[in-house]
Amino acid sequence: MGSKRKAEDEGKPAKRAKGEDGEAVEATEAPAVRLSIPIAHPSANDHENLTKKVLSLVKYATKNKSMVRGIKEVTKIARKGKAGKNALVVLAADISPLDVISHMPMLLEEKGVQYIWVPSRSDLGAATLSKRPTSAVIVKSVPEDKQDSMKKVMKVVGKLHA
Repeated sequence: MGSKRKAEDEGKPAKRAKGEDGEAVEATEAPAVRLSIPIAHPSANDHENLTKKVLSLVKYATKNKSMVRGIKEVTKIARKGKAGKNALVVLAADISPLDVISHMPMLLEEKGVQYIWVPSRSDLGAATLSKRPTSAVIVKSVPEDKQDSMKKVMKVVGKLHA
């Protein structure tokens, strides 16, 4: 048990450091850098509060059971044309390797489905009320009380595509 803890601690930076006067000071860890793939356009970061609005729509669609998650399922729905014009595909921009999702933008544009990139797949997974990170989600519809919000987001996404 002791060796397991020691192995885990070796990769972590020290939590304590000495200040100028020799007193112990808590060291701060550098924030994790979120990488974005080069094809991640249009990004929800391009517009004020759009990421938050998109993720809240995903959460409402999840509660309403009107969304599908996962690259394989989203691709299948888009290819068969079952997405509809009012659907919104949300893609995560921190996917590695790029080849996993590189076909999606072209497929979605060909089928006329709007899509938007969000910075983190862990945030997207949390919005789907799952513990697992999610790379792609298609929002088919949202509850009646959120239709206005969906229309506003779709309008902004449409402007970002233009």
